Amino acid sequence: MIKHVNRPVLLFLGHKPRLLLISILGLVTLFMIIGIKLISHEPHAFLTEQASLPVNASFVDHTIQFEVETLKPDDSGENYFVNYRLKREQFRQESKAMLAELLNSSIEKNKAQAQEQWLELNSKIQQEEEIENLLKIKGFKDAVVDVFPEHVTVIVYAKSLTPHEVSIIQDIVVRVTKVRLDKIAVSAKK
Repeated sequence: MIKHVNRPVLLFLGHKPRLLLISILGLVTLFMIIGIKLISHEPHAFLTEQASLPVNASFVDHTIQFEVETLKPDDSGENYFVNYRLKREQFRQESKAMLAELLNSSIEKNKAQAQEQWLELNSKIQQEEEIENLLKIKGFKDAVVDVFPEHVTVIVYAKSLTPHEVSIIQDIVVRVTKVRLDKIAVSAKK
């Protein structure tokens, strides 16, 4: 009589398929652990050491209005342009975070206003970046641009600007934003 012995399935497999199966199971387990950690991890929007720009959002006559402190030039040279962009980006992120909350609102009027503000902010960002890039193409070393509803401010990295250079800057700003010449402020910063 033949005795039947229960053997594990893995014994019937050869050595190489067994290693492959164990490797696949190990990878699946590793990916599951990483996935669980990523899902449970909450990213922080801002580091606590970052300085915060004073940004206020308020409802006035059922419209959303943002107020921000205007940045003033300092005497730090080229770092001025880097710092300006960092602060501008931080303000944009804070504005987008506030608008994102309103976009999820159940009140349709607030949601519509938030969508309008979101589109305006994206248009402003696109115009500022386009002007800055065009100025670099025209030979200016660096520049920062702020596009507001009623005016545009351009600060160029230079000791001074010739009337011809100011004219080039104004032409670019008018072409991109369609704002009038008397609403464009151009200054040099070295």
